[in-house]
Amino acid sequence: MLTDRDDVKIFILYLLNSIGYPLEQDVLHDISVQDGFVTSFDFIEAFDELVETGNVKTKDPSDEDELVEITEKGRHVAETLNVRLLSSVKEKALKSALRLLSFKKRGTKITSEVSQLPHGKYEFRCSIKDKSGELMDLRVMIDNPKQLDKTMYNFDERPEFIYKGILALLAGEANYLLD
Repeated sequence: MLTDRDDVKIFILYLLNSIGYPLEQDVLHDISVQDGFVTSFDFIEAFDELVETGNVKTKDPSDEDELVEITEKGRHVAETLNVRLLSSVKEKALKSALRLLSFKKRGTKITSEVSQLPHGKYEFRCSIKDKSGELMDLRVMIDNPKQLDKTMYNFDERPEFIYKGILALLAGEANYLLD
């Protein structure tokens, strides 16, 4: 998690610069906090400072639907100071941001949740929905926390592959797994 205010601002600028086009403020918020590197509170404070210092611009900062874009000053900061951020943080955040933006364009929503069951077991529920309806709603009982962590990580990182894999298994196109 990024706790230094300057690192949070650099992170936001890095995302805006890497994406390369203006975003709605609430979308920028979502891509900034989705991986847990930045808290919502830290995002709001850092974003306000970026607007005040002229690193990002928007016509009305209080309007969450207003498009936000990085300025030349902000671009310079992002390109110069992004080395302060770990490469793994930048790669994961950008990958997640691009996936979220792709899903938003298609109207896709990915959700997952965990419920504790008796006897140390867990229920992991994940779903994928888009404009046409619910594509997948899956519940799986998991035996231990380590397996749960792996399951959650894999679904959160690659939900589209999980979906395609389940379809392939159901259609009999992945029989190699049965050997």
